[in-house]
Amino acid sequence: MDNAFFSRFHPRVIGVLRRDREFWLSQSKDGRTASYESTSLRNFMFVTCGAGTVTVNGALHPLSVGSVFYFPYRSKCQVAYTSEQPMQFYSVHYDYKLIEWDGSSVTCLDPQENSLPLPIVTQVSEIESFAVQMKRLYDLWQQKDADYEWQARLLFLGIVDEVRKLYAQKNEGDLVRRAIVKTMDYIKHHYAEPLEREELAEVAALSMSYFSVMFKKVAGCTPTQYITKIRLDKARQLLQTSSLTVSEVAREVGFQDPLYFARVFASHTGMPPREYRKA
Repeated sequence: MDNAFFSRFHPRVIGVLRRDREFWLSQSKDGRTASYESTSLRNFMFVTCGAGTVTVNGALHPLSVGSVFYFPYRSKCQVAYTSEQPMQFYSVHYDYKLIEWDGSSVTCLDPQENSLPLPIVTQVSEIESFAVQMKRLYDLWQQKDADYEWQARLLFLGIVDEVRKLYAQKNEGDLVRRAIVKTMDYIKHHYAEPLEREELAEVAALSMSYFSVMFKKVAGCTPTQYITKIRLDKARQLLQTSSLTVSEVAREVGFQDPLYFARVFASHTGMPPREYRKA
């Protein structure tokens, strides 16, 4: 699971549609297929009724109620229904950028890959719950009340995140991923102590170079960045809930140099620790 991708994923919803019999009749003479030589829009879909198939660049995938599927950008795709009744589904047209933020500056990147780091088809387990979320998104888009685009983005992000989690759960048996998750838990319990990469690689039982590569792939950041995030989260809690001095807070969360702690804290939160305490 490429969490580094999803930590930068910034979508924009272009349209939300409900596809039914009229859609199929408008697509082909037989009224059962929709073909695209090269998809011009990114499309994310959820099947609510019927069954069918989606073929992407020659690879065929079955669809049924509860299937989430998408068209990779600029790909040859065909979707068809195989049930007696036309397959019905919600369709979200969207685009996205990849946003990188280091605390002081933002970089906006165009995606280099045509596909999301997800399977073309994912079968959800909680079909009713997922259907409710898709209907909420559809209704929100149709009503177009104040802030509907912002709310649609939030809903769509939540929906994509559910699919991401399902995919991650199905791959939970992967030994390397489990080793990295174990290391992340170790950091959460030992953040106040000095933590070296060699020690963390030992916890994961991986070589140092491979550990660093896989940690970023699973966690979405480097081990050092993750340690800093955990320490700063704990520091924020202490600043808000305790009477410890800034220097004492720094040492409590693993920073031996209070001045360095203050610089790191300010670069990540936008204000020094003392100001944050008053905010």
